[in-house]
Amino acid sequence: MTKMDDRFLIKPTQSKYDLIVIGSGPAGQRAAIQAAKLGKQVLIIEAQSMGGACLHLGTIPSKALREAALAADKYQLEAVMNQTYQVIEEEREVIEDQLVRNRVEFVTGFGSFESKNTVIIENSLGRHRVLGDVVIIGVGTRPRRPEELNFDAITLFDSDTILKMKQLPRNMLVLGAGVIGCEYASIFARMGVKVTLVESRPDMLRSIDREIVATLLKHFEKSGIEVRLGTQFSQLKCIYGANGQAVASIDLTRDGHTETCLFDIVLYCLGRTGNFERLNLDAVGLETDDRGHISVNSHYQTSVPNIYAVGDIIGAPALAASSSEQGRLAALHAFTGQGATFPDTFPYGIYTIPEISTVGVLEDQLKERGVKYVVGKASYSKLARGKILNDEFGFLKLIIHARTRRVVGIHVIGTSATELVHIGQVAMSFGATVDFFVDNVFNYPTLAEAYKVAAYNGVNKLKLLK
Repeated sequence: MTKMDDRFLIKPTQSKYDLIVIGSGPAGQRAAIQAAKLGKQVLIIEAQSMGGACLHLGTIPSKALREAALAADKYQLEAVMNQTYQVIEEEREVIEDQLVRNRVEFVTGFGSFESKNTVIIENSLGRHRVLGDVVIIGVGTRPRRPEELNFDAITLFDSDTILKMKQLPRNMLVLGAGVIGCEYASIFARMGVKVTLVESRPDMLRSIDREIVATLLKHFEKSGIEVRLGTQFSQLKCIYGANGQAVASIDLTRDGHTETCLFDIVLYCLGRTGNFERLNLDAVGLETDDRGHISVNSHYQTSVPNIYAVGDIIGAPALAASSSEQGRLAALHAFTGQGATFPDTFPYGIYTIPEISTVGVLEDQLKERGVKYVVGKASYSKLARGKILNDEFGFLKLIIHARTRRVVGIHVIGTSATELVHIGQVAMSFGATVDFFVDNVFNYPTLAEAYKVAAYNGVNKLKLLK
């Protein structure tokens, strides 16, 4: 984790607050600001640096690193990392300004419960007891680290330590083909590293459209990434070669055949666990599941009514955007009684190269329910803008309900996918049919034109059903 922010190693200015937020990631920030806008006195307690893991270790660093890698002509790690750290610092300043403008108090320290309304803050200045009418937990998660493995940040890294890498390796192994593993695999492959991506399951990214995943795999192959699905690992250890250089030795097993492989570094991306240990949840009768998640109701309340939990600590979807909205809704419910209504049409963004974004249902889900549908598709290669960008892999899919003609799912891979999906997200939120996209005009040449092309394709298929 990042070091504590010394500027906020201070004592709280008062002993009583309307809201105490433990954790300053997207969930905690938004909860605090929403409560402040309701005229409440708010204190945020953060164990490390303002912005939490999202800003310093997770979402922002990995995406900034991705953009730096895409923009670089020559891949010098120091230059790429410097650009990444600059983005982190600028975003930290934005967050700090938002909290100051909304008169949210911020203290660096470890927050733990003494009772349901009493929180103890521990920092270098001592122990400070504060009272809160409402407490919101937003402490997030961290990478899971099996005790038998030595995460030395020399040969074995996780997503919290990968930015501490001193130089680009010649080759690397990424264990786990989930979102984080796939993102980093594609980033380092772009930077010229020979990447091997290993996943124990026979498939990957199960919550993503299968055609999208197949296309991503093709792009990975073209990028030189070796993907090994259905492969187990064992005997992961650091050894030293004849030249004294440390390398990782690991046994990879597939279909009963075991191979001992050597890699300059291994990036371990197999699960995350909640940061609950220092909260003293026993004092308020709260428990976590085997992944360190806290259970909440639809209003993000725990079993203790004045204590809420939001963000990654409550489990899926565990996205920065969803966590932020959970924080806002929790604060609204706590201080206005307004029921939490989290939208069904929220998007997922995966910042691989190429990037992926999706909103709504999958084809497989409709098949399981026996719902008739058609797919309207537009390939970037058939769009003028796609040709200009030389994006040969990208495409957009509309999932269209056969009876109502409503668009119920949108799946995109390629340039600007995470931006493009929002057009469809808004249309879906208002119950748009496929005809909405047929009847509207899009700038030319743009990637957004894919919606009109895909809509025409879908309408033609609907006609064949009659």
